[in-house]
Amino acid sequence: MTVTFHFGGWFQCRLATDPDPTDEPRGVSGYVHAVAGEPDLDRILRLQPAGTVTRQFCPEIGVTVHSVVVDGATVADHPLVGAEVDLLDNPVFEGRNGIVADTGFEPIVPFHLQVSKGSFRLHRRHLDSEEFPFGELQATGVQPGTTDITEATGIADLATVWRERKADVDRAAQETTDEVTRTALTARSRLLGNLALTGFFGARMLYAISLRGSGACDDPDSVLPGRADTSVPWLVDAWLGGWDADALSGYLKGSLQVEVADSAIPAAPHAGETTAEVPFAPSPGSPREPRRP
Repeated sequence: MTVTFHFGGWFQCRLATDPDPTDEPRGVSGYVHAVAGEPDLDRILRLQPAGTVTRQFCPEIGVTVHSVVVDGATVADHPLVGAEVDLLDNPVFEGRNGIVADTGFEPIVPFHLQVSKGSFRLHRRHLDSEEFPFGELQATGVQPGTTDITEATGIADLATVWRERKADVDRAAQETTDEVTRTALTARSRLLGNLALTGFFGARMLYAISLRGSGACDDPDSVLPGRADTSVPWLVDAWLGGWDADALSGYLKGSLQVEVADSAIPAAPHAGETTAEVPFAPSPGSPREPRRP
């Protein structure tokens, strides 16, 4: 039995851009800068508000489950609709200025995905130990995706959004009496005036990642139809796009496919344990392996 979580939402990633080095903390030569009053850039990919740096007039961060599909049938009122989707262990885009991967193909390292809501928590790693150059975690391609991004974000033209945001930023800069805030808003206004940077918005980085590492599922209320089976891979298909260079955020849309053992079939015994013989039944099918160029 397969349970598929479809999710989407805005993420934040505050990272220096070429020609700055990967670990540049403030931004010097690239278009990304930590403006006055903000902490250093840290490259961490954040899918939930914790740890993000809020900038006025920007999208709210938060990736959540939009729908749950059980064996091909959408369960409209499933209890996990609205669950938070997160990447644990402080993942970063590990491109290292083209040393590991070209722009747009950067691997997300580490990759440890979690779905949680209330007392429910499901999580699993790609692998328990990642090795350079992280080939399985690299994007499988970069594609234009204006239609999909517009549908997901509701934004058809980021340049129009930026013009309106710049007016709000300029107004806020005039009204504030705090010099640090005014300095930060003035820097953002300059960036928002460079509409060429909105060209990144229509591109998507594509990822197909097989989760084969350790994982667990805490499901005290039995909201899944059976036991999440970590003896087979789970598959993540996702894209990251809609990059907003002022908000330092983009949109993530994807799915997590989890194999669930039928509750009528006993769980596999742990080492040293035995179980009564049961009639033969085929094991659940594994999700497809990602295809790579």
